[in-house]
Amino acid sequence: MPPRLPSPALLASAHRRALSALPATAAARPVAPHLLDGVPRPDRLARLPPEFAGFVRSRAAGHTPSQFAYGNALKACVPAAGAGAPGNVAFAEQVYCAAWRDGLAGDAYVCSGMVDLLAKSGRLGDALRAFADGDPGSAVCWNAVISGASRNGDHGLAIDMFTDMAWGSCEPNSFTYSGVLSACAATAELCIGRAVHGLVLRRDPEYDLFIRTSIVNMYAKSGDMVAAMREFWRMPVRNVVSWTTAIAGFVQEEDPASAIRLLREMVRSGVSMNKFTATSILLACSQMYMKEASQMHGMIIKTELYLDYVVKEALICTYATIGATELSEKVFEEVGRVSNKSIWSTFISEISSHSLSRSIQLLMRMFRQGLRPNDKCYASVFSSVDSIEFGRQLHSSVIKDGFVHGVLVGSALSTMYSRGDEVEDSYKVFEEMTDRDEVSWTAMVAGFASHGRSVEAFRLFRNMILDSFKPDHITLSAILSACNGPECLLKGKEVHGHILRAYGETTSIGHCLVSMYSKCREVQIARRIFDATACKDQVMLSSMISGYSTNGCNDEAISLFQLMVAAGFLIDSFICSSIISICANLARPLYGKLLHGYATKSGILSDLSVSSSLVKLYSKNGNLRDSRKVFDEINSPDLVTWTAIIDGYAQHGSGQDSLEMFDLMIRRGIKPDNVVLVSILSACSRNGLVEEGFNCFNSLRSIYGVEPVLDHYCCMVDLLGRSGRLAEAKSFIESMPMKPDLMVWSTLLAACRVHDDAVLGRFVENKLREDNYDSGSFTTLSNILANSGDWEEAERVRKSMKGAKKEPGWSMV
Repeated sequence: MPPRLPSPALLASAHRRALSALPATAAARPVAPHLLDGVPRPDRLARLPPEFAGFVRSRAAGHTPSQFAYGNALKACVPAAGAGAPGNVAFAEQVYCAAWRDGLAGDAYVCSGMVDLLAKSGRLGDALRAFADGDPGSAVCWNAVISGASRNGDHGLAIDMFTDMAWGSCEPNSFTYSGVLSACAATAELCIGRAVHGLVLRRDPEYDLFIRTSIVNMYAKSGDMVAAMREFWRMPVRNVVSWTTAIAGFVQEEDPASAIRLLREMVRSGVSMNKFTATSILLACSQMYMKEASQMHGMIIKTELYLDYVVKEALICTYATIGATELSEKVFEEVGRVSNKSIWSTFISEISSHSLSRSIQLLMRMFRQGLRPNDKCYASVFSSVDSIEFGRQLHSSVIKDGFVHGVLVGSALSTMYSRGDEVEDSYKVFEEMTDRDEVSWTAMVAGFASHGRSVEAFRLFRNMILDSFKPDHITLSAILSACNGPECLLKGKEVHGHILRAYGETTSIGHCLVSMYSKCREVQIARRIFDATACKDQVMLSSMISGYSTNGCNDEAISLFQLMVAAGFLIDSFICSSIISICANLARPLYGKLLHGYATKSGILSDLSVSSSLVKLYSKNGNLRDSRKVFDEINSPDLVTWTAIIDGYAQHGSGQDSLEMFDLMIRRGIKPDNVVLVSILSACSRNGLVEEGFNCFNSLRSIYGVEPVLDHYCCMVDLLGRSGRLAEAKSFIESMPMKPDLMVWSTLLAACRVHDDAVLGRFVENKLREDNYDSGSFTTLSNILANSGDWEEAERVRKSMKGAKKEPGWSMV
């Protein structure tokens, strides 16, 4: 049995509650005299709707209008009000004022007309006040206010109003049932929808086609296609609206095959499709293949629907979605000189995801024709823009068109700046948005997190919760990614606790928690979460293997990888690159070669993370030929890949090759960072390229925009020391803008040993003693003194090492 509607004892009058909650706006029944008390000038009457002008003339002549005359005058104002002309709403208020004075404001015909007009003008509060003045026993008034509440997005109020009506003295009719079923469909209130369906069956077993179609729509929109189709096939007669409703339901459930089968059945039954059928079935075709889209295109050409702009938009979207951009553009060009900005915007939006350059060309062409894009078009282009400079220019255009503060454009614009490493501008756009949804909050949290700004990410996440937004799994994944070090462990645990309190379980984001604890150096906690997960998928296994790899637990990572392979899981690019990196660190080239073969066969070798890991593996093991071979097969190497090949040449004595690769990288437009510049300076040092090393060091700030750090200074000390220029090395250290650390002094001390400079070695010894450095440097000094024949000093240094902390030796063998 369908669930019953709430009784009136449990549900107070809905419209009274709404009236008390809504603020008062312009009065619905003014008492001051208006233009209706006299005849306006002829030129003013000429601008009024004919029905309204006739009403004014009749009243000015002294006739008392009937309720029908008042109702017709109010209805004459409705289309203009719907089009956004507030002047006709003002006239309607004056008509209602006159009706009130004539005692006709409570008439169903007058009341429903005023409620309908106010609701269509977006003034739901005033519509409810006008309804309160009407006849509570009139179904027409109830229908007007229920449909008005749904039209203004307050579907819950529409359902409550229907409940009051059903338990009252007024009997619902077909329009009432249709209105409340539409409200149930909009909110996916399947339980209440079933109750309304049961009420219809009890009160009107032979309900008409209008109600049957609304019931099908309610079940379809609520996701119950079995019930929707059961009701659909029970219909004695089906019109195009009924067929279209059922087809749209299958499209919504992402079942395009069933939608197309139903369309064929509709054609066989002799029902011709309309533009809504065409757009629904085209959306289904966009979820399938080219064949279905072409067939549907042919059917549309045979009808006059091909001339409809809405259908053309749907065709453009369908071809673009399935990747047939040429056909999409052909349909667009067939329109000729397009003056409809909706078609322009739709086409540019779809093309932007396939070809940014082409979408920009079309956008410029649209501007030249004097048309402006809509908000969806701007958002689509911003989502694809990879140039901050062009993005800023487009940003100014958005400001002129008034879209910058909207949710759709604002979110896309903020994400564009974040993607271009302009986080401050991204946050500025976010702050200027007048309205924000879950997507905009999540995008900004992810923007801060991806740029390592954990403090701002957590502050924004807190504000999101305080603004009554409930984070979904995407938001939670973003904020957990902000926990990127041990210092964020406490915050990560707080988020973990919030997830448990809010959701009761962490299954959907378990892999994010594993990654978070792994990055915070809490591998044991990560393993406990991993073990507590009942159904471990590939993402969870990848996160745990990556966590082991990040924390140096190489044996555990390989062991888990072997279990994963034995269990039959597919090795994706992420896992493959992680294990290859471990093989590089453990000097296991044979294991890496096996993964290289697997990557080639499975087609994941084209993934940049896999190929970069292989370059690093072969470079570390001295196999520069295979390393270069893999590198040359990469279409667009990133900075990490360039660094791996350059460092490989540097570490194995091929300094000139390192410099050549570095020059090639610069010519390709890749900006160097600290790491690759350390590799270049190291290559110059190992190969005695003093001039080249100094040229590179002097170019750090001026050309590459990189501020030198201790690693760069250490490489320069090593360069001078290896070439025997120890005095210059000492002067270089003394001129450093920061305090030299152990590595810098140890590098100079090692050069002193190579060149048997005991005097400079004693100077370095004093510097080391000032900072209480470890025993390894003093061992080097002792060896220098012994080589120079100063055995007494060597013995003194040896004795001074007693009690010093000694680092244990280790071997990879």
